[in-house]
Amino acid sequence: MPVKVVTDSVADLPPQIIDELGITVIPLNVRFGEKVYRDGIDLTTEQFYQELTRSKVMPVTFADAYNKLAEETDEILVVMLSSRLSATHEVAVQSIGLMKQRCRVDCGLLPVAVMGDK
Repeated sequence: MPVKVVTDSVADLPPQIIDELGITVIPLNVRFGEKVYRDGIDLTTEQFYQELTRSKVMPVTFADAYNKLAEETDEILVVMLSSRLSATHEVAVQSIGLMKQRCRVDCGLLPVAVMGDK
């Protein structure tokens, strides 16, 4: 089985690359005032670069993505923004344990590598 790649919406990959390579993109949450949007889903790139406050993606979001991919692959590669720039990297790492607790298939030995630190 091929390695599956996961990244967050900060990667800002073109849709054709995402589709062609089968990349799973985790949308970061972006807050405008009291309203929270999912980057790349609920707001445009132009809106994203306007005045905003970032909020952390929930571990269950990554865990659910990992769990879904575990049904399709033997390895997952997660490419993230550096932990120095975003808390999302740490959430992606922590989500591996949550994924293994919630896994619908045998995920005990599924390697999940999170890159992007430093």
